Amino acid sequence: MATDAPATRLALLAARRILDQAIAGRVKPGDRLTELALTTKLGISRTPVRAALAFLHRRGLLDHAPNRGYSLAAPPSELLRVQRTLPQDEADSFYYQLLRERTAGHIGAQVTERELEQAYGVRATLVREVLVRMLQHGIVRGRRGQRWEFAEALDADSERESYRFRMVLECAALAEPGFRMDPERLAACRQRQQALIHHATKRSWLDFFEANAEFHELLAASSGNRFMLKAVEEQNRLRRISDLSDYPLVSVERLRESCEEHLAILMAIERGRLKEAAQLMRAHLQGASDILEKRVAGTLVAPAPAARA
Repeated sequence: MATDAPATRLALLAARRILDQAIAGRVKPGDRLTELALTTKLGISRTPVRAALAFLHRRGLLDHAPNRGYSLAAPPSELLRVQRTLPQDEADSFYYQLLRERTAGHIGAQVTERELEQAYGVRATLVREVLVRMLQHGIVRGRRGQRWEFAEALDADSERESYRFRMVLECAALAEPGFRMDPERLAACRQRQQALIHHATKRSWLDFFEANAEFHELLAASSGNRFMLKAVEEQNRLRRISDLSDYPLVSVERLRESCEEHLAILMAIERGRLKEAAQLMRAHLQGASDILEKRVAGTLVAPAPAARA
């Protein structure tokens, strides 16, 4: 239940980050989770990490064995179900706010932590936490003297060019002579998409972004063409700021439709119908391009009640 949440904010943050790692597929069922490794990876001290592991074990997501510690025991659908019961995190809200402000041009390409504290009236620790998270996601780069630089973002015209390029590139990837998708990776991708369809909420916007990027990179990797994969990875990097700022404004129903489209493409691939998969991919990317045009026209607004991640 939502009341059975970690007792401290840092423990809650650690639990969220562990769930993020597992939902993204970086931790798989059976993998061990040690306090030391998580402390290093998450940048959170051992006491809250220990509390987070105990909480996730109580919720049935982790197994625990003497002398071996914890290991992941639950599928993505169950991880997502528990994730959506956790209290809202103010860091998520501020993260989203900075993305929107940067996309709107209200924040310059370079900022200091002190400038953000004063502009938004938030604690120094919250600013640092969100900037470190953005650094991990490739949204900002750290510079000397507490100065941070936002990564390059696409303007509207560049985004239009990006979608036209992707329609050519990603459909062509499906026609590559060496195209072959690993069955296990296909199954894992399908499971993650299904979990989002059944369990995601408006607070799952970052999960939607990561699952979307994973899907498109999987298809590019399956082409067997390293240059196509690098091009798709670069597109995902360039689109990160604009896409992450758009996702919270798009209805959950539309995001679920996007996952359904992914599943249809995977099914066509599984059946060996690559031409059909390419047609579905083109329609899928056109739908995403239509969302861009709504944002440019100012008609892409958060559904009521407005929700921030």
